[in-house]
Amino acid sequence: MAYLLKDIVLDAAGLPADWQERCIQIAAQNSGIAAGKIVSAEILSASVDSRRGTPKLLLTMLISGDVPETPEEELAAWKVQMPVWPEHSSLLHPLVVGTGPAGIFGALVLAMAGTKPVIIDRGGCVEKRVEDYRRFIGGRILDPESNLLIGEGGAGTFSDGKLYTGTRDFRAAWVKKIMVECGAPPEIIWQKRAHVGSDRLTAVAANLRRRIEELGGKFIFHTNVAQIHAVNGKCAGVKSAGGEMFHAPAVLLAPGLGGRELIRNLTESVQWSLKPFQIGCRIEHPQELIDRAMYHISRPEALGAAEYHLVSRRYHRHTASFCMCPGGEIVNASAWEKHSITNGMSCFARDGKFANSCLISTFAPEESGSLADIDRLLEKLETECFSAGGGDYTFPAQDAAAFIRRENGLKNRQNSTAVGVVPGRIDRIVPQKLYDALVPALKDFDSRIPGFIRQGKFVGVESCVSSPVRIWRDRETLQSSLPGLYCSGEGCGAAGGIISAACDGIKCAEKMLQSAG
Repeated sequence: MAYLLKDIVLDAAGLPADWQERCIQIAAQNSGIAAGKIVSAEILSASVDSRRGTPKLLLTMLISGDVPETPEEELAAWKVQMPVWPEHSSLLHPLVVGTGPAGIFGALVLAMAGTKPVIIDRGGCVEKRVEDYRRFIGGRILDPESNLLIGEGGAGTFSDGKLYTGTRDFRAAWVKKIMVECGAPPEIIWQKRAHVGSDRLTAVAANLRRRIEELGGKFIFHTNVAQIHAVNGKCAGVKSAGGEMFHAPAVLLAPGLGGRELIRNLTESVQWSLKPFQIGCRIEHPQELIDRAMYHISRPEALGAAEYHLVSRRYHRHTASFCMCPGGEIVNASAWEKHSITNGMSCFARDGKFANSCLISTFAPEESGSLADIDRLLEKLETECFSAGGGDYTFPAQDAAAFIRRENGLKNRQNSTAVGVVPGRIDRIVPQKLYDALVPALKDFDSRIPGFIRQGKFVGVESCVSSPVRIWRDRETLQSSLPGLYCSGEGCGAAGGIISAACDGIKCAEKMLQSAG
């Protein structure tokens, strides 16, 4: 029999590092059931509550054995709902452009239905991306076709692999299940704020590719799709920058934020609109400061590096922390030569000495001008950041206190970045509107995390947070204004984050299958 054990509260400070291996003992202690009667104990969810006093670990567990029986309808809410797709579709060889979460999970669904999809990516396979990034760090020569934004796995492969999302889409649980089968840590199934880690994501991306290939899918790397090919008012394929034509009965387009040029070309062919977008600055602190502020004690053995999520409404423009990477590093994620763009990355262990996040503010379309104006703004940020770092992809950095006072200042150059930092005036690089939002936000955050200003330093600027473009889609069919073209993921303004993008790609694939009949 199965028994749902909810509302378990454990003092994290007193738990050993290997508490996950003692699930039966924990279940017995919190249920009143003798350990000898429990055959197995499975964690269904786990979260940390450190709002008051020492941190608590909150658990829900499913135990089996000689135990009371929980009604099936109550257990059903905790079971992964498996999506159902046709095993054999009349659709054959659809194209998928992009191998980020939206593209790759859309391609997987299409492959599972027997369509033998063709997946095209501008960059290389993930193994080559890793090699090219190492060469970039060593020689400071950027490959615009293979970097931390472009290539198999998308930008999320090198950004910690955070899987928490606001979406309630049942497909999210299936996405996590597939990721575990492809090498992600099993903990992502039950952790409330799960992450895979960039060191694990490379293997996950490669294994997803192999699974699709085993189902008949074909990958074409190093092919830069530049245009959509239309015949008689319907999408009939794509055309590469080199002039090569790829014909297809339907196209799933998921270029990600690195596909800026493709999205701009797309706006000439389909209906679209401007949408709110975010820009910001990476701020870095000693991880020990964040641990102490969040846990109120030294980090317990049972818990990982502490993270924060901060929102300030002290200024008319809301400012929030984004993509927070505990124990991580700041990376140069540019996809364009002589542009510098920050991003955050951390490995599964999150055992680095520093914590970083991007402090972002939202810019509305009505205050940003045309798409060309926005592009000029982004390019100005990126090229000025590059120049301020010395022209070799080193980042400019400025103490948070100096940023507020608008003066030179970088007291401590210790940092996590492989490209390094030099003193720079971030306050002069960012738009005035962003500066005006960051200053009161910093003071607000410092009141909640003492030392946030004094021990914080801004490193570079972050311009690839979200797309300023939303490609129009029919609510029912999810097709763009060009029939046969399905635009998905972050680059098309349809998602934000690994899980939401993956679910969006799946939904587009489902509609493609339905349309084919």
